[in-house]
Amino acid sequence: MNKALRNPITYIAFILPTLALYALFFVYPVIVSFIYGLYQWDGITDKVFIGLDNFIRLWSDKVFLKSLLNNFYFLIFSLVVNIPLVFLISIVISKVSRLRDFYKSAVFVPVVISTATVAILFGVLYNYDSGLINQFIRLIFPDSWAREWLSDPKLAILSILIANAWQNVGFFIVLCLAAILNIPKEIVEAAKIDGVNAWNETWTITLPLVRPILFVMLLLSVSGTMKVLDIVQIMTNGGPFQSTEVMSTYMLKVGFRSMELGYGSAIGVAMFLIILVLTFILNRVTKHEEVQY
Repeated sequence: MNKALRNPITYIAFILPTLALYALFFVYPVIVSFIYGLYQWDGITDKVFIGLDNFIRLWSDKVFLKSLLNNFYFLIFSLVVNIPLVFLISIVISKVSRLRDFYKSAVFVPVVISTATVAILFGVLYNYDSGLINQFIRLIFPDSWAREWLSDPKLAILSILIANAWQNVGFFIVLCLAAILNIPKEIVEAAKIDGVNAWNETWTITLPLVRPILFVMLLLSVSGTMKVLDIVQIMTNGGPFQSTEVMSTYMLKVGFRSMELGYGSAIGVAMFLIILVLTFILNRVTKHEEVQY
């Protein structure tokens, strides 16, 4: 047995199936998408080679640029609102001694709900006539304060951002809370003996020690917000007036409705490259280091 484990062929035999699946479902689609992006093709007739025209067209396509901006809205909302909120809620739950497991389970419930269900649920909540949000507004304020949350181009993207955050923050809270609870009690007790108050403990002890998890959350936020699709597709389908269009929904419309598979592939490649560049920049900026207790 030990001789077999020392044989490199044993490790290669275990790794090859994973590498094969990775190549089949990730590497191959990326390469094929780039190749298709070099052609004008409707998926039926013969492909016509046009070089980089599809990729050049992206930067003069106002709808694509608008969809890219909306993806950045998702990213900025996640970095500025979601992650600080996650850290705050995690700190609060970590300080609770009773029913902590209940709170952990409660915040995680939205994560296990399908995105389609979340989108439909918030669609009902945002309904102008019977939605709970407008009904609550009418109880306190004049009727004119009620809003068409998903039909107003100025409010639609914010409404989706809130729904998307409600579903996803629970996952990040569980990650962050696990990191906080993993901090050795000796460190916290020593800080209290030195007279450190709760505020200073959070900023000088807890925050630095959970930095690796925050870095992971940043990476997941970049990847997730640049690929967001289903919740937008169900709630608004990119409307009204393309105010909530994101790159994924635009790629589907171009590729399968307008039958421009070449241009749709170019959009997919652009998404991949944007995520790759943002991830690289994030790695360089954050200078991720392992925390030593």
